[in-house]
Amino acid sequence: KLQPSWLRFGAFSGRRRRHGAMASSEGQPKAGGGLCRRILLLAALALAVGRFLLRCPSHESPPDVAVAFGSEGWEEAVRHNLAVHGYAHILGILPRSEVAGLRTLADGYCYGEPRRALPLSYGGYSVPGFLDLPEFAGAAWLPKDARLHRLLEAAFNGTSYRFASHNDVGCDFVGVWHKDVLRGNVAKYQECDVWSPDMKGEQHEIYKVMFYLQDHEHDEQALKVIPGSHVMRSTPWEKGYVALHPRMGDTVIFDQRLSHAGNTYYDVFGPGRLFMQVGFGRANRFTDEFERGTVERQQTLQARMLKSTQPRGLPTLLADAKFTLLGAVLSALPPQLLNKFSDADVTKHEGRSCSGVQSAGSAAPKGGEL
Repeated sequence: KLQPSWLRFGAFSGRRRRHGAMASSEGQPKAGGGLCRRILLLAALALAVGRFLLRCPSHESPPDVAVAFGSEGWEEAVRHNLAVHGYAHILGILPRSEVAGLRTLADGYCYGEPRRALPLSYGGYSVPGFLDLPEFAGAAWLPKDARLHRLLEAAFNGTSYRFASHNDVGCDFVGVWHKDVLRGNVAKYQECDVWSPDMKGEQHEIYKVMFYLQDHEHDEQALKVIPGSHVMRSTPWEKGYVALHPRMGDTVIFDQRLSHAGNTYYDVFGPGRLFMQVGFGRANRFTDEFERGTVERQQTLQARMLKSTQPRGLPTLLADAKFTLLGAVLSALPPQLLNKFSDADVTKHEGRSCSGVQSAGSAAPKGGEL
């Protein structure tokens, strides 16, 4: 039985006492208190109005991308969904018992004694490059699994593909809307624009395969996507988002360029929202470039993680409090504002076409379909 995180980690230490307003020696509120309260109220109201006006609406008619693994015509359905919508939900690719074993590994590493996963600056934990760690030897079969490769063969339609070295675990990972491109110090490795062909006519085609390690039938705490956004440089908010509801044993495969998000809040009282993901790409220069940046990023983060062990007690209590506050702030801010920062590197791709000739697609206006 899954236990709430506050029971497992001792993260809850009692309610904070409420205090009344400070008063002067005569029992009257200090001067200026009323003005400060009005300013704070107006600021909160302005933020709420902005958040409402700049929200990402839900999709009016979500596409049906659920495909039962091994059913008649399932391979063609996967290819269609990836090409048109940018993602597919594969039902029952693994038995629940195998996924439960993966969850035990992830939960023990992230929330055991001590916590060993990497605390993220924006909330939650990650295990970058988990396949390189001895504690995850029991998950080494995942990227080699024959069922997974049946899915990948369908997705790549018989063309040559390979593991892109992308592998990590997320534990109550806080994620804002973004597209998966190389960022920051490793952005230099992505020499070619991922929305343009190279001189050989090769296209960027890298898929992330996610396994959620608990059921999400009745919540929106799994992946959220904007259908069709993988062919656009910027996020088309007007299209609306779709929340996916995978169960243990399902997988979600999507084009890395798809606009997607996880939770923007950290649930300290929940049973733990865990996932494992691996990335595969068509055997071409786009995957080569992405892999070089990914390996460097994962090695850098993993080295930092191995120095950031947190013993249970005050350190984990403070981390949970910090992540809860960060999540509350991120949930209150307009998603478009957060996306300006998270996808800042996407705009830099426009001038990196490797096609030799600037095509109409690579010169498409920002936000235009390519």
